[in-house]
Order: sequence, then structure tokens, then C-alpha cells
Amino acid sequence: MTDGKKIYDFWEKAGLFKADIKSTKKTFSLLIPPPNLTGELHIGHAMQHSILDAVARFRRLQGFDVLILPGVDHAGIAFENTFDKELKKQNLSKEKLGREKWLEIAWQFKEKIYNSVSLSWRFMGLSADWSKEVFSLDEKRKNAVFHQFKKYYDDGLIYKGPYIVQWCPKCNTAIEDLEMEYEEKEEKLYYVRYKIENTEEDFVEIATTRPETIFADTAVAVYPNHPKYKKFVGEKAINPLTKNPIPVIEDKRVEKDFGTGALKITPAHDLLDYQIGKDNKLEILHAVNKEGKLTDITGELGGLKIGEAKEKVVDKLRALEALTKEEDYKHSVAVCERCKTTVEPLISEEWFVKVDQLAKGAIEIINADKIKFLPKNYKKIILEWLTDIHDWCISRSLWWGHRIPVWYHGNEIKVTMESPGPEWKQDEQVLDTWFSSGLWPLSTLGWPDKTKEFGHYFPWDFEISAPEIKFLWIARMVMISNYITGKEPFKTMFFHGMLRDLEGRKFSKSLGNGIEPHYLIDKWGTDATRMALYSYSIPGRDGRVSKEILDERGKNFRNFATKMRNISRFILELKPDKSKSKLEFKYKDDKWIKTELDKTITAVTKNLEETQLHLASEEIYEFIWHSFADIYLEKSKKRRDGAQPVLEHVLKNCLIALHPFMPFLTEEIYQKFENKKKSIMLEEWPTATNA
Repeated sequence: MTDGKKIYDFWEKAGLFKADIKSTKKTFSLLIPPPNLTGELHIGHAMQHSILDAVARFRRLQGFDVLILPGVDHAGIAFENTFDKELKKQNLSKEKLGREKWLEIAWQFKEKIYNSVSLSWRFMGLSADWSKEVFSLDEKRKNAVFHQFKKYYDDGLIYKGPYIVQWCPKCNTAIEDLEMEYEEKEEKLYYVRYKIENTEEDFVEIATTRPETIFADTAVAVYPNHPKYKKFVGEKAINPLTKNPIPVIEDKRVEKDFGTGALKITPAHDLLDYQIGKDNKLEILHAVNKEGKLTDITGELGGLKIGEAKEKVVDKLRALEALTKEEDYKHSVAVCERCKTTVEPLISEEWFVKVDQLAKGAIEIINADKIKFLPKNYKKIILEWLTDIHDWCISRSLWWGHRIPVWYHGNEIKVTMESPGPEWKQDEQVLDTWFSSGLWPLSTLGWPDKTKEFGHYFPWDFEISAPEIKFLWIARMVMISNYITGKEPFKTMFFHGMLRDLEGRKFSKSLGNGIEPHYLIDKWGTDATRMALYSYSIPGRDGRVSKEILDERGKNFRNFATKMRNISRFILELKPDKSKSKLEFKYKDDKWIKTELDKTITAVTKNLEETQLHLASEEIYEFIWHSFADIYLEKSKKRRDGAQPVLEHVLKNCLIALHPFMPFLTEEIYQKFENKKKSIMLEEWPTATNA
């Protein structure tokens, strides 16, 4: 097996990954999606890095000055979760340490975990310019984020106020809608009667999965022209738990087909209810707090966790004869994607960005086809999201992150990075991680400074992402870049598919269905692992894999590597003594292999240009194994001396064409040529005319 570390060290020491700002070559820039500081590299990263590296190596061989820029994201919520677990082992906490000491230890912890995983980011042979590596909380990125915030603030796009947000009680912060997952849960649907005021028998019946929030109901809504309840619109219903009279209103947003067609309106605990409440000027009451416990308005239930309180509320409704029936009900429940805790919609004082103007600019950029989306249908998907977007909550109740650069002194407010004076107090919250990562295409190149790198490599030529963060990251990069620079952040946006298990599930620790890329590398080698992953690199198409399937493919490509070594041994180590033949294609077999090589180089080039790596890698594999090895090489044995120059010519061109996919193997074999450059990375990409 190839000594990958030795070859990678050789490339790095020779400076072959470094972009050259002084170069007169055309540029080709690729921005690596920054891995989370706490994230272990998984099979998805392995495929993503393999795709990026293949594109980068191909463009270098084509003669471009290539920048593939690495960086790491501070991952606010994920880091705090990991760090706080570590503190808990030492009987420490935020409360015991205080913000300043907590941050001091957090930075030490950051260095520890960064050093333990940073080397593994090179593990797929990623030819990144490590001299330009950045961290999303370093000083230059901090400066960029401040300038972004101040620009929005000065332009009137940033405001602070109470609004309904998705709140994770465990992470203890607001999260984005896009940071939630949905789990199918079996719960009970409770039917509850709200008596009509000043009547004996009349009532409106609602269905709910959340009886514990009835304490905070401030209206009952029915759909327009409800055959049974229309007559009660304008009347008052009696909240069965608080005995407060609340209005019965009519609203077209009430679903006809859910429950009874009547809805309890709890503005503090549901986005639709909040919108209906706002339109009808309803009071906002909280039955559940930010810790996921009931509030004081629930009386003796205050302080209880939701699960425990729900049972007591149901018992209470039964005793009041307000509970008419219960049904088993399967539905999707929102959970935090990081900790899997059920998310609580509630009102919180947060910072927001008005996104209408940002979205409008992004829509214009995309409609003008300034970004090539792979696959094409993602253009439509992102446009639809941008068309129906709501204001972006950018504040998080965390300590790890870019602290909001707003300072208070009485009624005065100042936006500045440093304290305006001893009497000023800074906002306690930090900015959403996606606020800084949305600026990534600009901040990584030194913006807001007018750096040579920014002028040289921006907009980026190529970006890659998993589809799951298309709105959180990709759409936001387009919005932010266009608003600040008037340009698209990247020219090509490649969405790779997701690798899933055979049942179509995402890989996760909890399911125990993950496949460690290091396992595949240790068993089959980096090159064979890369080749196995390229077969799943079809834009936007998910792949179902198992350890057995990847083992089978890894073994096949390990055997291919062995085949390549045997071919090179025959051609380069067992060649005729002092063969003086010139490179000529005068025999029928020579002309045939030249034609086949031309066809292959043309096809591989076309597929690489279109980022169809699965097709490109298959083309060169098929040519080497079958056309070259099985047919031409066997026939050449009968006239070895005369065929030797053709054999060497075809082998060298095969190595160059294979290099984007199997970089270590191709470098190893290339070094055995007498006539060579310092590295295969310095060769020129073959064309059909010179192949």
C-alpha cells in the first residue's frame, strides 16, 4: 500500500498546495465548507473532501493557479454542549466560573480538541493551502463580522424586539427553524370543551396535543362559516382551566380537517397562534418557560416539567368534565437537531435581521444565472425559499461566539467592538453561528480590508455542500455576498448527495449505523476509498451504502491499484535494455490505443469540467484495466522494444488523468519515470491532440 503520509509531507514541503497571488495564471478558487470545531470527520466529509480535491487537482494540471482554502467553524451551540459536559466532569459550570473565566478555559479546550482533529482534515489527501487556514472566531473574522453587523444596523436592517422563536430548553437558546429535525411521535389528541359564556349547554370543542398550554389560551378560533360554531363568533368562551372569558374569533388559517375545525389560540407557544394573536391584538401569556417547565400562571403546577404537568392537567380536565375524548395521534414533533430535545415555541427578546431586501438581491443574482447550480433543480428550490422568507433571528443565549457588538448606558445604545467607557454594558448574547459562516466567502479572503486575495480569488469558482444546509448556509451566503459586494459568492454550487444506510436513514451515533472513513482507509487505502466514494458523487443524488458494499468497492479499487503497480513494473522496471525506439504510432495496435486514449482523455476532461466525477473516474478506470492492460499491453509483449515508447507515453498520460482521483498512487508510480518533473502535480493535463 502507498505510504500516503510520506507523499503528503513531500507535497506540503514542496509548497505544491500553495496558491500564488503573484502568478499570471488564470485563477481557480475553491472554498472548503468549514467543519465544526467539535465535529468528528465522517463518511460525508470524506466524500466532500474527495470531490473538492479532485476538482482542485484537475484544475492545477490544467494550468490554473488554484486556491483551495481551509477553515474551521466555532460551532456555537455544539461547542458549548461539548465543553459544558467536560466541565461537568470537573464539577464546574458556567454559574460557578462566570463568563470571563469560562471563556478563558473554553479557548484552552478549543486548542486541545483542535489539535487532536486538525491532522485528520488532511486524511483524504486534501490539497489545501494550509498556510491560509482560518478560524471563524479569530481576530480577522471578528473584525469582518463586526463590519457586517454595523452595516446592517446603519442600514436599518437590524432590530431588537420580542418575537416568537424556536427555543431549545436544553441548549437554552433560540434556534433557527432550519436547525430543527422532525420525529414521528405517538401522542394523545385531547378533545376539550370551552363553554360559551352565559349559556348552559353551548360550547366549542377543540383538539390539542398540548393541554398544558391551555392556561395561556387567549382566544378560540374557528374556520370561516363553520357550520356548528359560526354562531358563536363574537361571543366569549370560558377557558376551562383559568375560568377566564376569551373571545371566539373566525380565521381562514384554521385547518378545516384538523380536529373539530376549532383551534385554541396560545400566542406565546405556536407560530400560527402568534400570527393570529398579533392580527387580533390578543394578550400573550406564557405557560411554559425557557427551561421547559410550567410557569406561575399554572398555579400549583408551576415548576413542573412538561411531561409530568401534562398528566396532571389531563386529570384536572377530566375532573372538570371538560375532557370529552382522547385519541391516539401520530404526528411530527420538532426537536433540536443537536440534542434532540423537543423544541418550545415561545416569545423571547431577540435580535433580528430584516431579510426582504437581502432576499430580493439574492433572487436577482440567481435569476440572472450568475450561479451554476448542480443539480439544476436546486435553483428553483432556493428561489422558493427566498421568496417566502421571514426575518432572521441572529441572537443566541450562549457565551461561545461573536458577542453582539452593542453597548448600553441608560437609554443610550452604541454599536462598537470595544467598550465606549466604564459605565457601558455590552449585550449578553452572541450572534448566530450562521451569521459569521454566511460571511465566509468574504471574511476568509480578508474583507472588509481590500486585500489582494479578495480581488484575485473572489467570487469563488467552486463551492460544495450537503443539501441539508442549503438554506442555513448557501442561500445566506448568496444574500450576504450580494448585499455587501453586489456579486455572487461563487460561480458553481455543487450539492453532493447524502450517504445513507440501506434503510435510507442518515448515519448517526445513536443508530450505530455509521461507517468510519478511517476504517476504510486503514483497510483499503486512501486512493481506493476515494474511488469508492466517487461512485456516489452524482450531484444531488443520495446513495445507500453499508460497510459490506463499501468493503466490496474498496477491495475492487485496491485490486485496481495493484493492477496499476503491475502495469508500471512491467513498463518501467522490466523494460528492454537501452531501447532507442522513438515515439511513433505506426502499427495498427499503436494507432488503436492512441485513438482509445484520445477518446478517454476527451471524455474524462468533459466529465470533470461538468463535475460528473462518477463518470470521469469510471472512464479512466475502464480504459486502464481493459483497453490498455488487457489488450494493448498483452499484444505489445510480441514487439516489446518497438512498443516501449508507446507504453510509457500511455502510462504517463493515464497517471495524469487518474491523478485527481488517486493522487497517492499516481505520484508513487510517476516518480519511477526517468523523464519527469518534481511531482506529477506539476505536469500538464493531456489533451486528445497530445495524448
